[in-house]
Amino acid sequence: MKKLNRLKCMFASTLLLSFIACKKEAKDLNTPAMDAAQKNKLAASQNLSLAATALPAAGQNKVAYYVFDVTPANQGILPMTTFTDKANVVVVFEGTLWELADTVHYNTGSMQNAYYKNKRQVLADIQTLRSRGVKVLMNVDDNANWSSAIPFTTYNGTAYNYVQFASFVNDCVNTAGFDGISLDVEHGATDNTNYRNLIKELGKYFGPLSTNSTTKMYGGAFYSGGAPGPIFRETSLSQYLNFVMDMGYFQDNTSRFNYWANTLGNAKVMLGMSYDDNSQSSAVAQAQWHPDPDKAGIMVFAGNKNKVYTDAIFSALEVNTTPAPSGSDITDYAGSLTAQYQTGSPSGEEFTKIIDNNTATKYLTQNASGWVQFKPTTAATVVKYTITSANDVPDRDPKNWTLQGSNNGTSWTTLNTQTNQTFASRLLKKTYTFTNTTSYAYYRLNISAVQTGSILQFSEWELIRN
Repeated sequence: MKKLNRLKCMFASTLLLSFIACKKEAKDLNTPAMDAAQKNKLAASQNLSLAATALPAAGQNKVAYYVFDVTPANQGILPMTTFTDKANVVVVFEGTLWELADTVHYNTGSMQNAYYKNKRQVLADIQTLRSRGVKVLMNVDDNANWSSAIPFTTYNGTAYNYVQFASFVNDCVNTAGFDGISLDVEHGATDNTNYRNLIKELGKYFGPLSTNSTTKMYGGAFYSGGAPGPIFRETSLSQYLNFVMDMGYFQDNTSRFNYWANTLGNAKVMLGMSYDDNSQSSAVAQAQWHPDPDKAGIMVFAGNKNKVYTDAIFSALEVNTTPAPSGSDITDYAGSLTAQYQTGSPSGEEFTKIIDNNTATKYLTQNASGWVQFKPTTAATVVKYTITSANDVPDRDPKNWTLQGSNNGTSWTTLNTQTNQTFASRLLKKTYTFTNTTSYAYYRLNISAVQTGSILQFSEWELIRN
């Protein structure tokens, strides 16, 4: 681990943050009996009196991890205050929460890079972000001790049970000036009563079931292969969290989203994206996908690796609430896309590719028939649609289909029927016009047959309004 010199008391007390570690009268955070007055005094001594900001809007959590030891790609090392212009939640990653709250007794040596030379800078920039309305969380790694009766031992050997440790975490959050915590679950803990008790106890201070539910956040990063992460598919645990972030960056996006959403619901789940594992185009497509109900948002790990990549993803998440203008493709505007077969496609050939405006991508399903459906935010009157063939294997082209409209997602009206259609070349866009004067809240393309075989694929689908 990297070596970081402790903060020296030589810094003038008139600087923005005056650390308790530099004061002879400083109170020790490792004292469980610290009363409310003492805690308030600690917080006040660090100028952490910023008013708590509201949580991000539903579906709009744009979570960027700031990783101290990341190697930037095509840019220099940026501080927390400029590494993204779009995130509304920043997770400080590496180091520990307690070393920021007590700079004398804890030091991992990890919270430094070419920009950050001391923790004073880190703490100051956290408050700068918060002053802009950004929620700042501290990453907290689980570990094997969390599965024991003593999940934490202080620098001076004081053993904490799960109740004391959760209280200690809360004290550290308040002292260092964070808006909550984000768990990183993959560090050797096992699922047992001790572990679950701690997760729930932390939920008394942070997250939707806490007494600070409108201001303090509680998130977590998990993946299917990182024990005991899969237990957070249980609502009995995930109910304490604002959101579940999947960090299986190397896995299929649709499959990993459904892994969590099938038990927790869409609104609790977001996928993580990584510059090293997810192309910008695929990450942007995931951000643009808005299921019904909507997902929790999107996360970028090591958001400070490449600012262009990070902000492109967050920009794509933002819902364009402007109604589609006359003659436009309504799939380019706010809405949600679903499909009969949302899993089982090869990686990079998921159903979301049909509205990404990129003929270099396609949707492929191992089925000879199936439907795709688009629900615009505002009902629209569609009078024309297009289908673009994929890049290869003409046998997989759609042959027979109907376009249908609905205002409840249950009762459907057939608007256009096509049979024995062929595509004379690859990446060929064909346009179909029909008469319609009714605005519908749902549009469904129901493909009943392909040219031959048992695989369906096509590249693009557009819905053109009147």
